[in-house]
Amino acid sequence: MASINTSPGREKFGADPALYDAARPGYPPELFAWLRETCRLNPESVCFEIGAGTGHATLPILGAVKSILAIEPDKSLAGYLQSTANDPRLSLAIQRFEDATLEAGAFDFGFCATAFHWLPRMKSFARIISALKPGGHFAMWWNIFHDPAKPDAFDKATAHLFDGLEEEPEKTASRPAFALDVNSRLGEMRAAGFLDVRHNLFRTTIDFTPERLSALYGTFSRVAVAPRETRERLLSEVKHIAETEFSGSVKRDVVTSAYAGRRP
Repeated sequence: MASINTSPGREKFGADPALYDAARPGYPPELFAWLRETCRLNPESVCFEIGAGTGHATLPILGAVKSILAIEPDKSLAGYLQSTANDPRLSLAIQRFEDATLEAGAFDFGFCATAFHWLPRMKSFARIISALKPGGHFAMWWNIFHDPAKPDAFDKATAHLFDGLEEEPEKTASRPAFALDVNSRLGEMRAAGFLDVRHNLFRTTIDFTPERLSALYGTFSRVAVAPRETRERLLSEVKHIAETEFSGSVKRDVVTSAYAGRRP
């Protein structure tokens, strides 16, 4: 398993921000409704985000709160988000969360979308709790495109393409997929001091074209860090399999696994 600190995949997401933004599906509206209710979001909520990327989580939340400090280490992704949002309620800190300065007890809500697996979890939880106001909430979630325990037809058809590639940094041997390891994630949050920790799943069916599916696979860290020739061959094969074995249309169930908790 790659170390969160040594895996080069963490640095690859900003190579083409527009392509990354278009290739990655957004999060379902039901998730944001759940967050508004569970985490008590309102027009006075002061928020921070860890690993904002191009804003798939930032922008839907920005419309419901007072402000967001978006922490994003990649300059290209941060620049894309800033130009897309063009909203005075959004401010950006272009640095790693481990290095960011957050005022103690200043935030009503913190969140992290499909990025928390890159961080040292318990140290990060401690920093998050310190930044939250008493009673403030934190949420983290992931879109899951591949569940090793329950591979779908396209997973099975393409599994051989990934032989020999670096494993994803969140992969854990003999355990459920990181974001679906509910007992572990909730246990870590409780151990860090969060109260009222909870989990929810949201399911969305997406009809992928071969081109979009190939582009999506190109955003996966283990693909992005592969040698150029390997990467191009793999993405070409993904597209070819979608075209020939799935008649140009691949319906896939994307699961969003979300966790939330409250500072005492």
